[in-house]
Amino acid sequence: MTRTRPSNRAWYWAIFTCFFLQGALFATWASRTPEVKANLGLNTAQMGLFTLMMAIGSLSGLLLGGRFVPKIGAKRTILIAYSISGLSLLSLGIFSTSGNLILSGISIALMGASLGTGGIAINLESADIDHTSTKSLLPSFHGAYSTGNLGGAALGTFLIFIVVPIPLQFAAIGLGFIAVAWFASRSIPHDSGKSIKEDMSTAEIATIPTRAENIKAMRDPRAIRISFIVLGFALAEGAAAAWLPISLTATGMTDAAAAGCYTMFAAAMAIARLAGGPVVDRLGRSRILLLMGSLAISGIVIVMLTNTIHMPYFGSFLWGLGCSMGFPLCVSAITDEKRFAQTRVQMIFLTANFAGLTGPPLLGGLGQVFGLFTAFGLPVALLTGGLFANKSTKPLQSVDARR
Repeated sequence: MTRTRPSNRAWYWAIFTCFFLQGALFATWASRTPEVKANLGLNTAQMGLFTLMMAIGSLSGLLLGGRFVPKIGAKRTILIAYSISGLSLLSLGIFSTSGNLILSGISIALMGASLGTGGIAINLESADIDHTSTKSLLPSFHGAYSTGNLGGAALGTFLIFIVVPIPLQFAAIGLGFIAVAWFASRSIPHDSGKSIKEDMSTAEIATIPTRAENIKAMRDPRAIRISFIVLGFALAEGAAAAWLPISLTATGMTDAAAAGCYTMFAAAMAIARLAGGPVVDRLGRSRILLLMGSLAISGIVIVMLTNTIHMPYFGSFLWGLGCSMGFPLCVSAITDEKRFAQTRVQMIFLTANFAGLTGPPLLGGLGQVFGLFTAFGLPVALLTGGLFANKSTKPLQSVDARR
Protein backbone atom coordinates (compact mmCIF):
# COMPACT_ATOMS: atom_id res chain seq x y z
CA MET A 1 0.00 0.00 0.00
CA THR A 2 1.42 3.40 -1.01
CA ARG A 3 1.40 6.04 1.72
CA THR A 4 0.78 9.69 0.87
CA ARG A 5 3.67 11.77 2.18
CA PRO A 6 2.52 14.76 4.27
CA SER A 7 3.31 18.23 2.95
CA ASN A 8 6.28 20.09 4.38
CA ARG A 9 3.87 22.62 5.89
CA ALA A 10 1.95 19.92 7.75
CA TRP A 11 5.23 18.32 8.81
CA TYR A 12 6.42 21.69 10.16
CA TRP A 13 3.30 22.21 12.28
CA ALA A 14 3.42 18.65 13.60
CA ILE A 15 6.96 19.12 14.94
CA PHE A 16 6.12 22.66 16.12
CA THR A 17 3.29 21.15 18.17
CA CYS A 18 5.60 18.49 19.61
CA PHE A 19 8.05 21.14 20.78
CA PHE A 20 5.19 23.08 22.39
CA LEU A 21 4.00 19.93 24.17
CA GLN A 22 7.46 19.20 25.59
CA GLY A 23 7.66 22.71 27.07
CA ALA A 24 4.15 22.54 28.50
CA LEU A 25 4.66 19.14 30.10
CA PHE A 26 7.92 20.14 31.78
CA ALA A 27 6.41 23.39 33.09
CA THR A 28 3.41 21.48 34.45
CA TRP A 29 5.73 19.41 36.63
CA ALA A 30 7.95 22.38 37.55
CA SER A 31 5.00 24.53 38.66
CA ARG A 32 3.99 22.00 41.33
CA THR A 33 7.43 21.03 42.66
CA PRO A 34 6.94 22.72 46.08
CA GLU A 35 3.80 20.64 46.70
CA VAL A 36 5.46 17.45 45.44
CA LYS A 37 8.34 18.14 47.84
CA ALA A 38 5.93 18.62 50.74
CA ASN A 39 3.83 15.55 49.89
CA LEU A 40 6.92 13.33 49.77
CA GLY A 41 8.33 14.85 52.97
CA LEU A 42 11.67 15.79 51.39
CA ASN A 43 14.09 18.45 52.54
CA THR A 44 15.89 20.69 50.06
CA ALA A 45 18.87 18.38 49.58
CA GLN A 46 16.63 15.33 49.17
CA MET A 47 14.48 17.19 46.64
CA GLY A 48 17.65 17.98 44.71
CA LEU A 49 18.43 14.26 44.53
CA PHE A 50 14.84 13.52 43.53
CA THR A 51 14.97 15.94 40.59
CA LEU A 52 18.42 14.57 39.72
CA MET A 53 16.65 11.30 38.83
CA MET A 54 14.84 13.16 36.05
CA ALA A 55 18.13 14.53 34.72
CA ILE A 56 19.74 11.09 34.78
CA GLY A 57 16.68 9.65 33.04
CA SER A 58 16.96 12.37 30.41
CA LEU A 59 20.59 11.49 29.70
CA SER A 60 19.61 7.83 29.35
CA GLY A 61 16.79 8.80 27.02
CA LEU A 62 19.15 10.76 24.80
CA LEU A 63 21.32 7.69 24.36
CA LEU A 64 18.28 5.52 23.64
CA GLY A 65 16.85 8.06 21.19
CA GLY A 66 20.04 7.94 19.18
CA ARG A 67 19.42 4.21 18.70
CA PHE A 68 15.64 4.21 18.22
CA VAL A 69 15.26 6.92 15.58
CA PRO A 70 17.50 5.27 12.91
CA LYS A 71 15.78 1.91 13.45
CA ILE A 72 12.06 2.72 13.81
CA GLY A 73 11.91 6.29 12.54
CA ALA A 74 11.13 9.59 14.24
CA LYS A 75 7.35 9.17 14.06
CA ARG A 76 7.22 5.93 16.04
CA THR A 77 9.89 7.16 18.44
CA ILE A 78 7.83 10.29 19.18
CA LEU A 79 4.62 8.29 19.67
CA ILE A 80 6.24 5.84 22.08
CA ALA A 81 8.22 8.48 23.98
CA TYR A 82 5.32 10.93 24.30
CA SER A 83 2.94 8.20 25.45
CA ILE A 84 5.37 7.23 28.21
CA SER A 85 5.85 10.91 29.14
CA GLY A 86 2.13 11.54 29.54
CA LEU A 87 1.55 8.35 31.55
CA SER A 88 4.58 9.11 33.73
CA LEU A 89 3.19 12.55 34.59
CA LEU A 90 -0.16 10.96 35.44
CA SER A 91 1.45 8.35 37.71
CA LEU A 92 3.70 10.97 39.33
CA GLY A 93 0.61 12.93 40.36
CA ILE A 94 -0.95 9.87 41.98
CA PHE A 95 2.14 8.48 43.70
CA SER A 96 3.54 11.81 44.95
CA THR A 97 0.19 12.75 46.50
CA SER A 98 0.02 9.40 48.29
CA GLY A 99 3.60 9.90 49.55
CA ASN A 100 5.08 6.91 47.71
CA LEU A 101 8.69 7.98 47.18
CA ILE A 102 9.89 4.89 45.30
CA LEU A 103 7.12 4.88 42.68
CA SER A 104 7.34 8.67 42.39
CA GLY A 105 11.07 8.34 41.70
CA ILE A 106 10.44 5.72 39.02
CA SER A 107 7.78 7.94 37.46
CA ILE A 108 10.01 11.02 37.25
CA ALA A 109 12.94 8.98 35.91
CA LEU A 110 10.70 7.53 33.18
CA MET A 111 9.41 11.00 32.39
CA GLY A 112 12.97 12.30 32.02
CA ALA A 113 14.00 9.35 29.83
CA SER A 114 11.00 9.67 27.53
CA LEU A 115 11.39 13.44 27.20
CA GLY A 116 15.06 12.92 26.33
CA THR A 117 14.23 10.34 23.67
CA GLY A 118 11.44 12.48 22.26
CA GLY A 119 13.74 15.51 22.32
CA ILE A 120 16.31 13.79 20.12
CA ALA A 121 13.61 12.81 17.63
CA ILE A 122 11.99 16.22 17.32
CA ASN A 123 15.33 18.02 17.05
CA LEU A 124 16.41 15.73 14.23
CA GLU A 125 13.07 16.35 12.53
CA SER A 126 13.34 20.11 13.00
CA ALA A 127 16.83 20.09 11.47
CA ASP A 128 15.55 18.12 8.47
CA ILE A 129 12.68 20.56 7.96
CA ASP A 130 15.02 23.53 8.36
CA HIS A 131 17.40 22.22 5.69
CA THR A 132 14.54 21.60 3.22
CA SER A 133 13.38 25.21 3.56
CA THR A 134 14.70 28.46 2.13
CA LYS A 135 14.02 30.10 5.51
CA SER A 136 15.55 29.60 8.96
CA LEU A 137 12.93 27.64 10.88
CA LEU A 138 14.85 26.18 13.81
CA PRO A 139 14.44 29.23 16.10
CA SER A 140 10.65 29.01 15.76
CA PHE A 141 10.65 25.37 16.86
CA HIS A 142 12.51 26.23 20.04
CA GLY A 143 10.23 29.23 20.39
CA ALA A 144 7.35 26.76 20.48
CA TYR A 145 9.06 24.98 23.38
CA SER A 146 9.53 28.27 25.25
CA THR A 147 5.91 29.25 24.58
CA GLY A 148 4.73 25.89 25.87
CA ASN A 149 6.89 26.38 28.93
CA LEU A 150 5.37 29.79 29.63
CA GLY A 151 1.85 28.51 28.96
CA GLY A 152 2.31 25.47 31.17
CA ALA A 153 3.70 27.57 34.00
CA ALA A 154 0.86 30.10 33.73
CA LEU A 155 -1.76 27.34 33.71
CA GLY A 156 -0.06 25.67 36.67
CA THR A 157 -0.10 28.94 38.61
CA PHE A 158 -3.80 29.41 37.87
CA LEU A 159 -4.68 25.85 38.89
CA ILE A 160 -2.76 26.25 42.14
CA PHE A 161 -4.70 29.47 42.77
CA ILE A 162 -8.08 27.74 42.33
CA VAL A 163 -6.86 24.75 44.39
CA VAL A 164 -6.94 22.03 41.72
CA PRO A 165 -5.27 18.91 43.19
CA ILE A 166 -2.05 17.63 41.65
CA PRO A 167 -3.44 14.21 40.56
CA LEU A 168 -6.25 15.86 38.61
CA GLN A 169 -3.97 18.39 36.89
CA PHE A 170 -1.26 15.85 36.05
CA ALA A 171 -3.81 13.33 34.75
CA ALA A 172 -5.58 15.90 32.54
CA ILE A 173 -2.32 17.33 31.15
CA GLY A 174 -0.75 13.90 30.72
CA LEU A 175 -3.67 12.39 28.81
CA GLY A 176 -4.15 15.57 26.77
CA PHE A 177 -0.44 15.53 25.96
CA ILE A 178 -0.74 11.99 24.56
CA ALA A 179 -3.89 12.76 22.56
CA VAL A 180 -2.45 15.88 20.91
CA ALA A 181 0.85 14.12 20.18
CA TRP A 182 -0.91 11.23 18.44
CA PHE A 183 -3.00 13.65 16.38
CA ALA A 184 0.01 15.80 15.40
CA SER A 185 2.15 12.78 14.51
CA ARG A 186 -0.16 11.92 11.62
CA SER A 187 1.64 14.65 9.66
CA ILE A 188 5.14 13.26 10.26
CA PRO A 189 6.44 11.18 7.30
CA HIS A 190 6.40 7.52 8.35
CA ASP A 191 9.99 6.86 7.25
CA SER A 192 11.53 10.13 8.44
CA GLY A 193 14.66 9.63 10.48
CA LYS A 194 15.18 6.00 9.50
CA SER A 195 18.65 5.01 8.40
CA ILE A 196 17.31 2.57 5.82
CA LYS A 197 14.15 3.57 3.98
CA GLU A 198 11.95 1.48 1.73
CA ASP A 199 12.72 3.56 -1.37
CA MET A 200 16.52 3.63 -0.91
CA SER A 201 18.78 2.03 -3.48
CA THR A 202 21.64 -0.29 -2.58
CA ALA A 203 24.11 2.52 -3.32
CA GLU A 204 22.25 4.89 -0.97
CA ILE A 205 22.18 2.28 1.79
CA ALA A 206 25.95 1.91 1.42
CA THR A 207 26.39 5.60 2.31
CA ILE A 208 24.96 5.10 5.82
CA PRO A 209 27.87 5.75 8.23
CA THR A 210 29.37 2.88 10.16
CA ARG A 211 29.96 2.97 13.92
CA ALA A 212 33.61 3.86 13.33
CA GLU A 213 32.63 6.71 11.01
CA ASN A 214 30.16 8.04 13.57
CA ILE A 215 32.85 8.02 16.26
CA LYS A 216 35.16 9.87 13.89
CA ALA A 217 32.35 12.37 13.16
CA MET A 218 32.08 13.18 16.87
CA ARG A 219 35.83 13.85 17.00
CA ASP A 220 35.63 16.32 14.14
CA PRO A 221 37.18 19.65 15.32
CA ARG A 222 34.26 21.68 13.94
CA ALA A 223 31.72 19.54 15.79
CA ILE A 224 33.74 19.81 19.01
CA ARG A 225 33.90 23.61 18.71
CA ILE A 226 30.15 23.84 18.14
CA SER A 227 29.58 21.61 21.18
CA PHE A 228 31.75 24.01 23.20
CA ILE A 229 29.53 26.91 22.09
CA VAL A 230 26.47 24.90 23.18
CA LEU A 231 28.09 24.29 26.57
CA GLY A 232 28.30 28.03 27.23
CA PHE A 233 24.72 28.77 26.17
CA ALA A 234 23.32 25.77 28.07
CA LEU A 235 25.15 26.69 31.26
CA ALA A 236 23.98 30.31 30.99
CA GLU A 237 20.37 29.20 30.54
CA GLY A 238 20.59 26.70 33.39
CA ALA A 239 22.18 29.29 35.67
CA ALA A 240 19.23 31.63 35.14
CA ALA A 241 16.66 28.90 35.80
CA ALA A 242 18.35 27.66 38.97
CA TRP A 243 19.88 30.76 40.54
CA LEU A 244 18.65 34.05 39.04
CA PRO A 245 15.72 34.67 41.44
CA ILE A 246 17.70 33.36 44.44
CA SER A 247 20.67 35.61 43.69
CA LEU A 248 18.43 38.68 43.38
CA THR A 249 16.53 38.07 46.63
CA ALA A 250 19.91 38.16 48.36
CA THR A 251 20.19 41.82 47.28
CA GLY A 252 16.96 42.68 49.09
CA MET A 253 14.49 42.21 46.23
CA THR A 254 11.18 40.59 47.16
CA ASP A 255 10.37 37.06 45.96
CA ALA A 256 7.80 38.49 43.54
CA ALA A 257 10.23 41.03 42.10
CA ALA A 258 12.94 38.41 41.67
CA ALA A 259 10.43 36.07 40.00
CA GLY A 260 9.52 38.97 37.72
CA CYS A 261 13.14 39.13 36.56
CA TYR A 262 13.06 35.45 35.64
CA THR A 263 9.77 36.07 33.80
CA MET A 264 11.58 38.76 31.78
CA PHE A 265 14.29 36.21 30.99
CA ALA A 266 11.76 33.57 29.87
CA ALA A 267 9.70 36.06 27.87
CA ALA A 268 12.80 37.28 26.01
CA MET A 269 13.69 33.67 25.17
CA ALA A 270 10.23 32.96 23.76
CA ILE A 271 9.89 36.22 21.79
CA ALA A 272 13.33 35.99 20.20
CA ARG A 273 12.90 32.35 19.20
CA LEU A 274 9.48 32.90 17.65
CA ALA A 275 10.48 36.05 15.78
CA GLY A 276 14.15 35.32 15.11
CA GLY A 277 13.96 33.31 11.89
CA PRO A 278 13.74 36.29 9.48
CA VAL A 279 16.61 38.00 11.33
CA VAL A 280 18.78 34.90 10.87
CA ASP A 281 17.87 34.85 7.17
CA ARG A 282 18.96 38.45 6.84
CA LEU A 283 22.18 38.46 8.87
CA GLY A 284 23.27 34.83 8.75
CA ARG A 285 23.66 32.14 11.40
CA SER A 286 27.22 32.95 12.47
CA ARG A 287 26.62 36.69 12.91
CA ILE A 288 23.47 36.09 14.96
CA LEU A 289 25.28 33.66 17.25
CA LEU A 290 28.06 36.22 17.74
CA LEU A 291 25.47 38.88 18.56
CA MET A 292 23.48 36.62 20.90
CA GLY A 293 26.57 35.49 22.77
CA SER A 294 27.53 39.12 23.30
CA LEU A 295 24.02 40.01 24.52
CA ALA A 296 23.98 37.10 26.95
CA ILE A 297 27.36 38.13 28.37
CA SER A 298 26.17 41.74 28.70
CA GLY A 299 22.96 40.68 30.44
CA ILE A 300 24.74 38.43 32.93
CA VAL A 301 27.28 41.14 33.75
CA ILE A 302 24.49 43.69 34.34
CA VAL A 303 22.80 41.26 36.74
CA MET A 304 26.14 40.61 38.48
CA LEU A 305 26.41 44.40 39.04
CA THR A 306 22.90 44.72 40.49
CA ASN A 307 24.21 46.13 43.78
CA THR A 308 26.00 48.87 41.82
CA ILE A 309 23.84 49.82 38.84
CA HIS A 310 20.41 48.40 39.87
CA MET A 311 19.19 47.23 36.45
CA PRO A 312 18.21 43.56 37.10
CA TYR A 313 15.14 43.58 34.84
CA PHE A 314 17.08 44.92 31.87
CA GLY A 315 19.95 42.55 32.55
CA SER A 316 17.58 39.57 32.84
CA PHE A 317 15.93 40.48 29.56
CA LEU A 318 19.28 40.71 27.75
CA TRP A 319 20.36 37.45 29.38
CA GLY A 320 17.28 35.65 28.02
CA LEU A 321 17.51 37.35 24.63
CA GLY A 322 21.13 36.29 24.29
CA CYS A 323 20.49 32.68 25.29
CA SER A 324 17.52 32.29 22.96
CA MET A 325 19.24 31.40 19.69
CA GLY A 326 22.29 29.54 20.94
CA PHE A 327 21.06 25.97 20.95
CA PRO A 328 18.77 26.01 17.88
CA LEU A 329 21.37 27.64 15.63
CA CYS A 330 24.05 25.25 16.85
CA VAL A 331 21.71 22.37 15.92
CA SER A 332 21.41 23.95 12.48
CA ALA A 333 25.19 24.28 12.17
CA ILE A 334 26.06 20.79 13.34
CA THR A 335 23.57 19.16 10.95
CA ASP A 336 24.99 20.79 7.83
CA GLU A 337 26.40 17.36 6.97
CA LYS A 338 23.19 15.35 6.88
CA ARG A 339 25.04 12.02 6.81
CA PHE A 340 26.23 12.53 10.40
CA ALA A 341 23.26 14.60 11.64
CA GLN A 342 21.88 12.01 14.07
CA THR A 343 25.23 11.36 15.71
CA ARG A 344 26.12 15.02 16.08
CA VAL A 345 22.70 16.15 17.32
CA GLN A 346 22.97 13.47 20.00
CA MET A 347 26.46 14.81 20.76
CA ILE A 348 25.35 18.38 21.42
CA PHE A 349 22.22 17.21 23.26
CA LEU A 350 24.47 15.31 25.64
CA THR A 351 26.65 18.40 25.99
CA ALA A 352 23.64 20.59 26.81
CA ASN A 353 22.27 18.05 29.29
CA PHE A 354 25.67 17.68 30.90
CA ALA A 355 25.70 21.45 31.44
CA GLY A 356 22.16 21.32 32.80
CA LEU A 357 23.01 18.44 35.13
CA THR A 358 26.35 19.63 36.52
CA GLY A 359 26.13 23.40 36.02
CA PRO A 360 23.60 24.45 38.69
CA PRO A 361 25.24 22.41 41.51
CA LEU A 362 28.67 23.68 40.44
CA LEU A 363 27.48 27.29 40.45
CA GLY A 364 25.81 26.68 43.81
CA GLY A 365 29.10 25.44 45.25
CA LEU A 366 30.99 28.41 43.85
CA GLY A 367 28.23 30.70 45.09
CA GLN A 368 28.49 29.29 48.59
CA VAL A 369 32.19 30.23 48.68
CA PHE A 370 32.40 33.36 46.54
CA GLY A 371 28.78 34.53 46.17
CA LEU A 372 26.35 33.77 43.32
CA PHE A 373 27.10 36.95 41.39
CA THR A 374 30.76 35.96 41.26
CA ALA A 375 29.79 32.39 40.28
CA PHE A 376 27.96 33.77 37.25
CA GLY A 377 31.40 34.59 35.91
CA LEU A 378 31.72 30.94 34.84
CA PRO A 379 29.02 31.08 32.13
CA VAL A 380 30.41 34.48 31.11
CA ALA A 381 33.84 32.89 30.61
CA LEU A 382 32.44 29.96 28.59
CA LEU A 383 30.28 32.26 26.44
CA THR A 384 33.31 34.45 25.79
CA GLY A 385 35.30 31.41 24.70
CA GLY A 386 32.41 30.48 22.42
CA LEU A 387 32.69 33.83 20.65
CA PHE A 388 36.20 32.87 19.54
CA ALA A 389 34.88 29.54 18.21
CA ASN A 390 32.00 31.21 16.38
CA LYS A 391 33.50 30.83 12.89
CA SER A 392 32.77 27.10 13.15
CA THR A 393 29.05 27.83 12.77
CA LYS A 394 29.48 29.33 9.31
CA PRO A 395 27.82 27.25 6.57
CA LEU A 396 29.71 24.54 4.79
CA GLN A 397 30.11 25.27 1.08
CA SER A 398 27.69 22.50 0.10
CA VAL A 399 24.91 24.00 2.20
CA ASP A 400 22.32 26.52 1.03
CA ALA A 401 23.84 29.99 0.82
CA ARG A 402 21.11 31.45 3.03
CA ARG A 403 23.17 30.26 5.99
